[in-house]
Amino acid sequence: MHELSKALKSIWCFAKWVRIESQLSKKLSQFSSLKWSDIDHMTTTFKKKIEILREKFFFSSSQANVNNIAKSFIFLTVSFNSRITEDEVKQTIRRVKADKASSTSDISNKALQASLAELISVLMSLFNACIIYKYHLKQFKKTQTIVLCKSKKSDYIDSKMYRLIALLNIMSKALKLIMIKRLSDIVETHYMLSNAQMRARRKQFMISTLDLLIDQVHTVWDCEIKYVIFMLSLDVVEVFNQVSHVRLLHTLKMKRTSSYIIEWTRSFLKNQETSLIFNEQMSNMRKINADISQRFLISSILFLFFNASLIEKCEALRIKIEVLDFVDNINILVYNRFTEEICKTLSKAHDVCVKWACTHDATFASEKYKLTHFTRKLKRFDMMTSIQIESSVIKSKSDVRVLKMQLNMKLQWDVHLRQIKTNHITRMLTLSCLEVFT
Repeated sequence: MHELSKALKSIWCFAKWVRIESQLSKKLSQFSSLKWSDIDHMTTTFKKKIEILREKFFFSSSQANVNNIAKSFIFLTVSFNSRITEDEVKQTIRRVKADKASSTSDISNKALQASLAELISVLMSLFNACIIYKYHLKQFKKTQTIVLCKSKKSDYIDSKMYRLIALLNIMSKALKLIMIKRLSDIVETHYMLSNAQMRARRKQFMISTLDLLIDQVHTVWDCEIKYVIFMLSLDVVEVFNQVSHVRLLHTLKMKRTSSYIIEWTRSFLKNQETSLIFNEQMSNMRKINADISQRFLISSILFLFFNASLIEKCEALRIKIEVLDFVDNINILVYNRFTEEICKTLSKAHDVCVKWACTHDATFASEKYKLTHFTRKLKRFDMMTSIQIESSVIKSKSDVRVLKMQLNMKLQWDVHLRQIKTNHITRMLTLSCLEVFT
């Protein structure tokens, strides 16, 4: 404990261990049998498990209807400085933690940082060539992916109980970070995306989304006319596996993005390869069928471009509606004096989402739909109102979980505080047990 107190980072690592790892039973050294998604057949061989995991994480069935895309229209692009400077390369490589894991065949970031003075001119020439020739190197597309069990699950026979950690080429990671910064600069300078679209945006994080949501609710509450607010939360299924390259690149053109970024993105998305690692075994390199892999930081901002048209269509309904987009989580807020009118408006907004999904080969998980309401006058409105969406009836709940925060109808923190206290008791018991052994 004395050593932990010397560094703030060590204290946070210890707190994370107390919160998560200390409460778990010791994991088995071998993976359990895995079940195929559609049948009850179980498999125990390494090759079969690899096939199941590949189908789960990297399968793509993108069949978007792209017939309405204008092929001959010329879009004027915004200005873009294609030259990467020496300072950019230095700052980017130093941003990555020295002990950050990389692919087993790759040079470590610690070694790269130590020899940066000698390699800076080579790296700068390499990165500039990638931008000028609009090409992402084949070697940069090869990754190694570790398969890990999700915590606190009852069994692990389903592939959904696992998650991935990608070990990337350090130089590839540096180039992508530079491209993320360049793309973010263009987005914010030329207002390419709606303010309702969060994450992967400069100075817009999870707390920014919650602040915006709370501000919108209080703004409606402060009106002279007393409104009730209903929020419908939608979740996109396998968000990164269902992205149409054609739609994404067309949207980048529509937003007047530079051809350097568009063509480099086209090259970046093609022919990615990865090998899976688990049980101390590694599979062969195989091409990834997924369209945008969520393992890459740049995927989040690219997906914001992909679903930008959905946010614009919802905002263009010209009714009392607000939209909040946090990558694959879309929250539609509607306010009115009458709950019946709110239900009609939400149905219209949902129809817009369904039409967008048909042309973009996206799917909304209807079983994850959530409906909640925000009001200070509980007796004035019918809080038991439900809405009919397709074949499902969605009932309103008194509280909802938004980005790891529990919100109730009056925007009070009672529910969230109770959850924190429950977790706090568990952690204190863990610390008490630890104190016995020290």
